Amino acid sequence: MLACALCLLACSVAAAQTLDRVLAVVSGQVILASDVRAFLELGLLTIDTSDREARESVALNLLIERRLALDEVERYGPVPPPAARVEEDVAALSARFPDEMAFTRLLAAVGLDLDDLRQILRDDARLEVYVADRFGEATRLDGLRPAPVANWLSGLARRADIARFDQ
Repeated sequence: MLACALCLLACSVAAAQTLDRVLAVVSGQVILASDVRAFLELGLLTIDTSDREARESVALNLLIERRLALDEVERYGPVPPPAARVEEDVAALSARFPDEMAFTRLLAAVGLDLDDLRQILRDDARLEVYVADRFGEATRLDGLRPAPVANWLSGLARRADIARFDQ
C-alpha cells in the first residue's frame, strides 16, 4: 500500500508543470513570468534582440523600472489620462493584429482581459505625463532614454526593495 502511494506521488510530481513563476518582487509588488510574456507578446515593450533569454531579461529589467516609476507616480498622483486616450491606445494596439478575434485570443493566452489591458495602458499614459512634466520631454521608459531619466530610474532602484528570482 505504501509503495503504491509513493508511486502515485512520484507520478504526480513528475507530471507537475510550472504554470507561472515569480521573477521579482519590487517594493512588495510581484512580477511574474506571465507578466513578462504578456508585455512582450502584446508588443508593449520595445526590445532590440531576437535572443529569447536576453529579451526576457531586458523585459524583466524594464518591468522592474516600470514598477518603480509607477510607485513614484503614485506618490505625486498625476491626473489619470482621459478615457478616450486609453481607448485610442487600445484601438492602436488591436490594429496590430489581423482581426479582433486574433487580438482577443492573444489577450486570453497571456491571461489578460480588456480591463487589464486598459489599466496597463492607463498606467503607461500616467508615466508618460509624469516623465514629460519632470524632465521636459516625452519619452517612453522602454526605449533609449536621456541620461536624467536613466539616472532617476537608477536612483529609484537603489532606494527600493527589489528581490529577483530569475537567475
